[in-house]
Order: sequence, then structure tokens, then C-alpha cells
Amino acid sequence: MQRPKITYIIADINKAVFFEQTALALKNKGFELSFILINSENGVLDKFLTTNDFVVKNITVKKITKSLPAIIKCSAYLKKINPEIIHSHLGSANTIGLLAGFLAGIKKRIYTRHSGLPLNTSVKEKLLDILHNKLATNIVAISQNIKEILIQQKVKEEKIILIHHGFDLDRMMQPNTNEVYRIKDTYNNKKQFPVIGVVARWLELKGIQYTIPAFKKILLQYPNAKLCLFNATETAAYSKQIKELLNTLPDENYIVVPFENNVYDLYQLFDIYIHVPINSSCEAFGQTYVESLAAGIPSIFTLSGIAREFIKNEENALVVNFETTEEIYQALIRLLNNDDLANKLIINGRKDVLQHFNMNIYIDKLLVLYNMDINNL
Repeated sequence: MQRPKITYIIADINKAVFFEQTALALKNKGFELSFILINSENGVLDKFLTTNDFVVKNITVKKITKSLPAIIKCSAYLKKINPEIIHSHLGSANTIGLLAGFLAGIKKRIYTRHSGLPLNTSVKEKLLDILHNKLATNIVAISQNIKEILIQQKVKEEKIILIHHGFDLDRMMQPNTNEVYRIKDTYNNKKQFPVIGVVARWLELKGIQYTIPAFKKILLQYPNAKLCLFNATETAAYSKQIKELLNTLPDENYIVVPFENNVYDLYQLFDIYIHVPINSSCEAFGQTYVESLAAGIPSIFTLSGIAREFIKNEENALVVNFETTEEIYQALIRLLNNDDLANKLIINGRKDVLQHFNMNIYIDKLLVLYNMDINNL
């Protein structure tokens, strides 16, 4: 069967293993795949795609309110290469890509919604959601949470396709020994225990402000413990509050890391992992839920994003209520004092992510989406 030509339009990404794996998988399935990258020139993803012989067009835009030249440029390029399908991901790629695709006469215009509901939705965000939902012929919801949000926004259900993210789970479950040594030596060279891990941007909705006080209580019983905060965005809107909380901890008991390139082996640094968004809808998916369980790390979660669909308290993770420092602390104590419970969560967590989030399942669902009859749109 002849595969349709597809152009991916992606914005503001330096490195993303997910897009690297998707590109190679679709190429192996016989798709002619090209890319338009917005504000990502010379990044890791750009270099990866070029090295693997994908056609890449780079576009720069500083503000979405000044994006008309980028839209015109993108539209002209789409007319030139003439794909049957465009698929946009993230922020300005949706606005620029969907508008450009519409102007270029592309019949099948898909976007994947990666964002849940912010704590405060601006008029601009509401208008952009309306625009994206109107221009797209199909919308990929990455979780049931996103599907519910789209339906609330009056999107017709037949326009929405639920496709969970896929992961290279085999790699997550087979750590590279040398890399694990490097990561532990870099971030915990004094071999402190226990190491509590968080991988989340410094946003109020991520709930880090409840994890830090829980960790502070742990220090009373485990004075050598270490809190590792990865993906730390110290310039984010909520960074001041998080820094104030961190200032209540001894310097030797925490580390702040903006970025670690090797997500596959990073989780092996942690003895326990915590991800506690503050409500059920603010997390669109939450890849970190899947990554931590695939890596075999006993975890403490709140039920947001994809966690609502597969996390079961006492079975594959410990679930705490939203915004509850005391429950996070009690869950930490349980895991640190109950090896049988921790091992049970590890075994069941790995089994469950293999069942739901294998990369092959994701690609198979994309094939169904891409091979839908364009003439019926």
C-alpha cells in the first residue's frame, strides 16, 4: 500500500526522544516524512533528523502575534513539497502549521494536543484553542483527560482520536551500566540515601511545593537523604516559591538540575520517585508516570493526566490526594520501611506500562489515523 506524504510541524524543541523514535518508526513503515521545525534550528532534534536523512525546514518566529511572515513562509513551503497530511505538535506549531496548511490547501490537518487545563486560562489561550480545533480535521488526544477537555470545548467526538504516547520500554528497562555510574557519580557522588526524585518544571500545577516539605520531614529520620529536582526551570513563574522552600533545606540534602540528556538511565538515580500534580486535569499526559514505572522505581503519584487511566493505588504505585504534604510523607515512610510493598509496585508497574504504552502500539494507531481516507474529510 502506498503511504501518504506527511510533514510534521514541531515547535520549540531542542531534544525529544519521542519524536526521534516516531520519525524512525514511520520511516521504517515506508512513509515519506519531512519536518518543519519552529525555533529549533541546530538543536539536538534538528541534527538527529538531518543525520538520518530527513528533509528539514527551519523557521524562526519570536512571538505568535508577529507570526504572519512565518505562516506565509510555511504555507509556501507546504505548497512546494505538497504533503497529503500535516501533523503539528506544540504551541506555535499548531497555530502556524494549521493556518499554513489550510492556506496551502492541505486536506488532512492533524494536531496533537499536549496541554491540559492551566490553572488560569487567558483569553488568548481560549481563542487559540478555538482556532486550532476549528482548523484541524483530526485531533489526537493523548489521554482520556484531553479527550474530555476537547469535548467540553465543543469539538465533535468523531474528530478526536485517542492515541496514548509510545515509549521505548525495552531501553527503559535495560539501563546502560556505564551511564548509570556516570549519573550517580554526577548527582550523588557522596552516595546519600534515600534519593528522592522529581522530574518536573517549576510550575505551581506540578505540586513540587508539597513534595519539598514532605522531604524536609523525612530528614528527621533519614538525615542523609537527598532530593533531586530535574527539569528545574528557575526562571518559571513559580520558581520564587520553590526556591524559598528549598532554602529551608540543608544545601547538602538537595540538588537542582535544569536538564539531563539521558532520560533512559536517569531514573536509576532514584530510590523513590514522586510526581504530584495538583488536580486531575492540569497534566495532559505525564510521560514521567510511565518512565518511572518502566525504570522500576517505586513511585508516589496523584491521579492527573494518564495516571487516571492506569494507576492503581497499592498495586502499581502509591496514590495520594492532591495538595497533601502529609500523605506524601506517609507514603515515603511506607516505601522506605516495606520492601515487599516496593517490590510489588515495581513488578506491577512494569507489567502495566508494557501493556499500555509500547511504541509499537502507538505507531499502529498512527497508521490507522494516517491511512484514513482523505477524500472523506
